[in-house]
Amino acid sequence: MLRAYWKNILYILNHKINVLVECWKEGLYLQGIIHDLSKLSPKEFSPYAKKFFSSKQLSENDELRWRYAWLNHQHKNKHHWEYWVVDPNKKLALPMPKKYLLEMVCDWRSFSRNWGRKVKPATLDLTDRIILHPDTKKELEYILKNRR
Repeated sequence: MLRAYWKNILYILNHKINVLVECWKEGLYLQGIIHDLSKLSPKEFSPYAKKFFSSKQLSENDELRWRYAWLNHQHKNKHHWEYWVVDPNKKLALPMPKKYLLEMVCDWRSFSRNWGRKVKPATLDLTDRIILHPDTKKELEYILKNRR
């Protein structure tokens, strides 16, 4: 299990560095530094390590712990669109402040840094995949279309 913990630490640090680089470009210095700190919390760290970096199959209890960890992550981090959803059945969400919207895009770009691809508007079917307030959706589409 120690190996899974170590791999998780390395993954988190690599992700944080990539997000920091992207946030820095947007002037989101503090957000780049504190991005995803909840992944180091006991609620999230161990379940993530077991889910993604352990060679053992997850027990039913471990799978449930990971689901709670993911839910905790979404509800503790304002750069996740899920944080702003009021009613998923009605697809109702609050407007997302621009700094968190930009941080979300920086988070997506951080994966692009690893995979060597840019996030493109064409790859995002916003109506089917994520729930956003209409104003937030327009702003996100503008950001994706007009920034790098």
